[in-house]
Amino acid sequence: ILDTGASKTLITTIPFGEEIFLESSRIVHLSGLGAGEPIEAFYSEKNQLRIANVVGKNLDMLFLKNDIFQLSSFMGTNVHGIIGYELFADFAVEINYLDKEIILYDPDSFEKKFKKLPRHRKWHKIPLFIEDKKPYVDVSFTHQPGAEEIPLRLLIDTGSSNAFSLYDLTHEGITVPKSQINTLIGVGLSGKVSGHIGRIESIKIGDMSFDEPVVAYPDSASIRRVFSLGDRNGSLGGEVLRRFKVIFHYSNQALYVRANKDFKDQFNYNLSGIEVNTPVPNLPLYVVSDVRENSPADREGVKKGDVIKFINGEPVTTMDLNELITYLQKRKSRNLILGVQRDSVYKRFKFRLENQLRVDSNIN
Repeated sequence: ILDTGASKTLITTIPFGEEIFLESSRIVHLSGLGAGEPIEAFYSEKNQLRIANVVGKNLDMLFLKNDIFQLSSFMGTNVHGIIGYELFADFAVEINYLDKEIILYDPDSFEKKFKKLPRHRKWHKIPLFIEDKKPYVDVSFTHQPGAEEIPLRLLIDTGSSNAFSLYDLTHEGITVPKSQINTLIGVGLSGKVSGHIGRIESIKIGDMSFDEPVVAYPDSASIRRVFSLGDRNGSLGGEVLRRFKVIFHYSNQALYVRANKDFKDQFNYNLSGIEVNTPVPNLPLYVVSDVRENSPADREGVKKGDVIKFINGEPVTTMDLNELITYLQKRKSRNLILGVQRDSVYKRFKFRLENQLRVDSNIN
């Protein structure tokens, strides 16, 4: 995973049947988002990393002793780790979400290209602040209609699937909306990240506004270790970035963005309450890994461990994991019919998908 939120390259698991011999390593303890304790990793120096015809030498890398992330299961394909700062420090990195393409530019060779971009009417140049090998951007957010705009600084985190995360302990103006859902937000270096999701009026980046985005609010136990990692109020993730073609240019301290056809997409969340993973990456075998309490699926009796067979009469063997998750997040139809196998018994559930999140009303 290409992750601007990672200051080091991190190997989470080794391909099956392979061995790695580290010539120079020591055990270190890592901590970050999550309510758990720090985890152990091997810190290894002087490694070489090759991506196509690009070779990085003398790299410091981390190898987890235990794979807490289970990335392959939740991504639906084999994923062995995370690459972060080293790539962004040496190149200008373009990510084209629609074409599923990453382009690496030599910043010096393409200097003229990056000077021209801000003058193009479709490209926007946004200042970046690089602190502790991570990129930050200044935004302004409005909690509800009539409220004042509040300036915040957010970490840009390409490794996060959320649109925005805000830390209410960092600013008195950040409050969890009254209309909210208690849920699992993600997994960090220190374990599961729990909290709430809700909608707010808007968040602005430069001259672009994102209206009624879904915002994650990690609980205090999950963010207690990040306060020492920089003066940030939260993060901006992939659900925003996928709406653009983006170029990270660390040496210019700039983020260049150009809106794509997904820019005006509504901000969605998991309406069903079902979390899904696959125990065998790259095979269409999908298992319910969690069910949000009091969600439509929970009220109808869907259980953790159920194997999903059909959605609205369509066999899931025709879908990859991303397509299946999109089906559960977006209200293609008001009713969802789910066929699952529980042990040796086939069960059928029908429930209604409705948006439970509303922006808070005007200030009293």
